[in-house]
Amino acid sequence: MGLKHHKLFIHDHINSRELSEVYFSNLTDSGRLFILLELPKNKVDQQPLIDEIINEAATYFETSQQEDSEMLLEEILHQLNQILPDISASSKIKNWLATIDMAVGIIKEDEVFLAGIGNINAILVQHNQLTPILDKNIEINPSKIFADIISGSLDQGDVLMVSTDALFDYISKEKIKQITKQYSPQGTVIKVNELLETVPDFVSFNSVFIKNATETDREAVPETRESIEEKEEPILVSDTHSSHNPAKSKFSSPDKTKTKTVVDIKGFKNIGFIKKLQKIFALVGLFFAMVGKSITYVGNKIKAGFLFLFSRNYRQKTETETLDSIKHITDKKVNWWQALSLKKKIALGGFFVVLLVFLQSLVMMTQQKDVEQKNQAYEDAFVKIEENYNEMEAKLIYNDEEAAEELLLENFEILDNLKASSPEQEQEIAQKREELFYKLNKVRHINVIPEPAELFNMADKVVETRNIVQKDGKFYILSDSRLYLIEDNNLSLVADLHEGQSVQSMTDWPNENKIVMSTMSPDKKLSYSIFDLDKKETVAVFEPITDNTEVSDLSIYGNNLYVLDSQNSQIFKYPESGNGFGGGLTWLQEEVDLSNASSLTIDGSIYTIDNDGTIRNFLKGAREDFDYHEPRPTIGKDVIIKTFKDSDYLYIIDPQNMRIVILDKEGNIKDQYASQKFDNLVDLAIDPEEKAIYLLNGEHLYLLAINE
Repeated sequence: MGLKHHKLFIHDHINSRELSEVYFSNLTDSGRLFILLELPKNKVDQQPLIDEIINEAATYFETSQQEDSEMLLEEILHQLNQILPDISASSKIKNWLATIDMAVGIIKEDEVFLAGIGNINAILVQHNQLTPILDKNIEINPSKIFADIISGSLDQGDVLMVSTDALFDYISKEKIKQITKQYSPQGTVIKVNELLETVPDFVSFNSVFIKNATETDREAVPETRESIEEKEEPILVSDTHSSHNPAKSKFSSPDKTKTKTVVDIKGFKNIGFIKKLQKIFALVGLFFAMVGKSITYVGNKIKAGFLFLFSRNYRQKTETETLDSIKHITDKKVNWWQALSLKKKIALGGFFVVLLVFLQSLVMMTQQKDVEQKNQAYEDAFVKIEENYNEMEAKLIYNDEEAAEELLLENFEILDNLKASSPEQEQEIAQKREELFYKLNKVRHINVIPEPAELFNMADKVVETRNIVQKDGKFYILSDSRLYLIEDNNLSLVADLHEGQSVQSMTDWPNENKIVMSTMSPDKKLSYSIFDLDKKETVAVFEPITDNTEVSDLSIYGNNLYVLDSQNSQIFKYPESGNGFGGGLTWLQEEVDLSNASSLTIDGSIYTIDNDGTIRNFLKGAREDFDYHEPRPTIGKDVIIKTFKDSDYLYIIDPQNMRIVILDKEGNIKDQYASQKFDNLVDLAIDPEEKAIYLLNGEHLYLLAINE
């Protein structure tokens, strides 16, 4: 006839000493999931924790594609093994896992698959014998809370009882065995309910009866309404708080049965909401009492201050009282000292000497203890760093580079929070940080350059460099609206370009010995100027079109000037006209959000890059597909991108990560370079033969050779 099951669930949410839940899923191709869960009440509201456990198991059961019931139960237990330690930690209850009684099982056809923890009873009734099949009170291993699965099929007439301890505290196992042999699971629950009528309402019962039914099984009939009314006290069999298929009373029926409502006023004190309300009122009362005392104290002090300032009599009276009080105390102490005998004076003096020595020793011990604690924290931090190094090596064996990177970043965080208590420790931290920098960049496949080649140091002559242009081995540097030239290892001023305006940026004019600059007047008016490097003077100035109000970057290609205006999410094109440029127009033919773009470069196509590393490619005013390998870590803000006609690469400086990234134009990463010297990357220039790049880093000009 197949397996039949029924649950016995008697629970009074208010008065019970436990929190208890029973859950049965809908029947699926994988069977039917059931969960019994019980744990002692605590001041902490644990109902959300119970709900989370049951919801996690039920959701996994309902959404899984696994058809093998035993494998499905193993997967559900694996999920619970992962979340239960986190739930235990969030409960803030000591040894919370050790307080749970929980059974999880699946019923499919004539088979049952079951696992449990805590005081869960699983008893097989077979051939008139009672056989426990589930071990109880096994010490929980936090890494694998549910350890084993019990599985098997039930022959005809066999019964499996899964229950918490309470049932067997009030009814003997032998009695229950006799009932289960005679009755179906539903009839068994009715008969057991009748035996539990007089049990106090603070006791909860949570059980499931599973039986391979026989034709001789009897069905019990609940007592009639008249027999219930004849009893002195009504029997309440219900779950007053359950969000998961609560068990219904076997004494309830579709007709309107008369019941007796009993209200226990004292029971309200156990309601969590009432307790919280009482605490709130107590805290509010305490708050207003303290506020009242504070106001009184402050008011008296303010009153005394005003009287002291504006009342001469009060001031004289206060001064006299204070002096009299000091004199009285001093005289009293002097008389007391004079009245002492010589022996007492010597003893008292010795006592004070000993006390001073003791206090000094106490201070020294406290300081020593503080130093020891700091040293211990320092040593613990370095032990943790070494542990992370070892774990990182293990991750790399399995090519888990992301996990290895996270461990190294955790080491950086440890060093950031570590405070040195001596110069030796400061040096050791600096060395460890440098070592960590190399390890991290090795994991990220970044070439670390300890000492990049420095071509020139401008620290004594310029401040706040902005751009660099390289022409025929000469380097032109824009700094503070002044144009400088580095030639033959000498720095000279080419021109002071202030003239009441601020020069924001400049770009090279290829095939012309000129540069183009954007300037901003004090009244925020934008203009462009062309500077002739041979004449060392500005030879042309032209105004932008109305829509062009800001310059994020600019570049010249094919004798056309292209301007990135991120404020207006547009790229503007200014064709060559005479000695300059004119007739500006909007170049983009579609709407694109460039509000976060910081730089552009041109090789026939236009590439832009955002402050989050997003690269876009445009051709003839329309966006083109450009798939590229995103570097790790993600490119940060103030990024600059450069290329030129016939170049196979895109050159990117990433100031936030002290890094240079080189991509080929298929989007593949060719090389990455990093150095702790790259602490203020501003701009770069590319060698025409692409064997080196020149990096403007604050007031330093570095040469970086490129790997072929």
